[in-house]
Amino acid sequence: GERFSWFMTNLLHDFDGHQDAWDQKMQKADREYYLKSHAGLANIAENYVGLPYEDIE
Repeated sequence: GERFSWFMTNLLHDFDGHQDAWDQKMQKADREYYLKSHAGLANIAENYVGLPYEDIE
């Protein structure tokens, strides 16, 4: 959960003064992929609700 929380925070929030031009471009590219593609949206949805796990017998 911590990794996904960190990922979403960095994807959705602008950190003025704490990102150089490269970081800003990477964030924009990530936003476009994750929020505008079926695969990106599926990845977010899968991680948000939890990945499948095996039953414990």
